Amino acid sequence: MKVLGIETSGNIGGVAVCKDSHIIIAKDLGAGMQHGKELVPTIKGIFKEISWTPNDIDLIAVDVGPGSYTGLRVGVTCAKTLAYALNKPVIGVPVFDIIAENYPMNSTPICPILDAKRNHVYACIYKLESAQRKKVTEFMVIQPEKLLSILPRPVIVFGDGVLPYKNVFQQKDIFIDEEEKAVPSAKNVALLGEKKYESGERCEMSKLLPLYLRRVEAIEKQEGKK
Repeated sequence: MKVLGIETSGNIGGVAVCKDSHIIIAKDLGAGMQHGKELVPTIKGIFKEISWTPNDIDLIAVDVGPGSYTGLRVGVTCAKTLAYALNKPVIGVPVFDIIAENYPMNSTPICPILDAKRNHVYACIYKLESAQRKKVTEFMVIQPEKLLSILPRPVIVFGDGVLPYKNVFQQKDIFIDEEEKAVPSAKNVALLGEKKYESGERCEMSKLLPLYLRRVEAIEKQEGKK
């Protein structure tokens, strides 16, 4: 199976192509949230470089977040447009699953934590079960203190949502790892997309939407004024 993976949830997005669970090529987009300008040219450049056509792709996988509101819209819209034009299936991959793949499997639970601003974080807890990493909570938007109360011990936490609340997470049996472990990659989007699809998961194009765990800040502020 040939899969195109699109990642646009953060500051540096990317595109990757895999074939039968092996990465063929991957390229980062430029820094500074230029996804709208660079995504389509990068996809075209990748196909040209590996001498494939878009019709060669069997599946399109895209990071659905949570993450940058604008970035997610760019990525999801591009994935749906390609899927419709090429008559190919599309599948969404949550950013926490993508990030979790950055971390080596071991018996200690992990919890990627992303900054959701305004004294909240995005988080999800994973544990190793039957030699596979399993999600043991829903994707959460939660106050750091409340997350602390439900974290298993010991646990490894990492991501840009740790540092702003380091005084909360500096606890016995909570191991803080480097923030870079929480950078999502297009490679993992493609590989996880293939894995999900081959396990039987399907996604209706009309239901493929960015995963917003909280409403856009501008909307919340406007309602607050009212």
